[in-house]
Amino acid sequence: MKHKHHHCGHSHCGNPHCCKPHCGCSPCCKVFCICAIFGAIESIWGSVAMAIFQLRYKMKKAKHNPSPYRKVAFIGNYKTSCGISTYNEDLTDSFMGGAMPCEFKFFAEYAEDSESEHLNSDPSWLVRCWSRKEHPKLNLIEKILEYEPDIVHISHEYGIFPQAYYFTSLVSVLKGYGIKVLTTFHSVYEHADKAVTENAPDIIIVHTIEAKLCLMRKGIWDGRIKVIPHGTPTTTPHGKDIELISKDWNTWHSEHTLFHAGFMFEYKGHGRMMHVVAKLKEKYPDIHYVIQGSESERHMAEHDEVYHKLIRLSKDLGIEHNVTINRGFVETRVLMSHIRTVKCCVLPYVTHPQHDVRATSGIARLILTTETPLVVSDVHLFDDIKDIADVAHNDDELYDLVDKVFASGGLTDLQKKKRLDFLRTTSWGKIGEKTLSLYKSTTL
Repeated sequence: MKHKHHHCGHSHCGNPHCCKPHCGCSPCCKVFCICAIFGAIESIWGSVAMAIFQLRYKMKKAKHNPSPYRKVAFIGNYKTSCGISTYNEDLTDSFMGGAMPCEFKFFAEYAEDSESEHLNSDPSWLVRCWSRKEHPKLNLIEKILEYEPDIVHISHEYGIFPQAYYFTSLVSVLKGYGIKVLTTFHSVYEHADKAVTENAPDIIIVHTIEAKLCLMRKGIWDGRIKVIPHGTPTTTPHGKDIELISKDWNTWHSEHTLFHAGFMFEYKGHGRMMHVVAKLKEKYPDIHYVIQGSESERHMAEHDEVYHKLIRLSKDLGIEHNVTINRGFVETRVLMSHIRTVKCCVLPYVTHPQHDVRATSGIARLILTTETPLVVSDVHLFDDIKDIADVAHNDDELYDLVDKVFASGGLTDLQKKKRLDFLRTTSWGKIGEKTLSLYKSTTL
């Protein structure tokens, strides 16, 4: 029970064995009670104990690893049906393609149908040891601590860490050992609730200036945010002497073909594009619109719903025989076969509050490595390529831009130059160098 001071009305600490007032309102209140003293000692000891704990971890690590190079542990998915997996593969391939200024190990998610720690196709520097469904990720943490890294780099996507604390608690445990945690947030949303995840790591990597500004609007200190663009595959690793990949044989035997790749979600704009195709059919009866709809097990119900809607819509619009819908995730080589044989690629994403994301598009970058024209919508996903691709702000502009491509011979010399300049600055070799430089410069 707290007791009131007779002269000022303030309380004692509440300890029945303590009778010293300590509010500081009068000379008698200047005397600190024994409880306050012990509380201060306890607080100081907690900080000292944590510092000693972290120092012991670092001394043990230094003893086991006398190498002058920093050790980096990378957490993400690898060789699975996911665009983030493709990103991780391309980034780590860029590391292994040259001299490494650090030691590196990849701690990957289990493959879809196996909990094997190592598949036959996996490189020697990779171990599989966790699932997005599990919490806590004790096996992952154990293997990370056995490796004794200086830095942990997490490749984050909200589908991979479906509940906020799956990510934040993992980061907290690793930081408790004195390990610096870097995180690449591939998707940055305006939603304020996402800040609880974004605030967790020591250093945040995003792909665009717009994403950085979005985080700053949510109160994240700009000194923690580093901008490293999304890499682009090029004919040479570091963007030197690069060329655009030429068109392939026109197996469609038509100059009025469109290709649209992306997950089978409503906001990807397949339905919107079908309405434009129906209008274009009046001018180009042989028009053909090819959809490659990627899918994931977690969203199969939504994929099925979108697919059946598109089937019905194609019939209603009278373009059933002008549309091909392929379902499922396919390799880059299959995507490139489509990109190089069609007249034009389209990414007509729909603006939606739930999907208004500051990010970058992997498929757009793949298209930009070729001589195939690209038309995109004005969503934030394409902020970094709006000076390179043709941008449609509405359905009428989408029609006009596709019509213009159909009537043209392909990319202009200026468009080719812009693409080549973009590839030189965003080649995976350059992005790998930027990432390794960040590892080296991070204060431990």
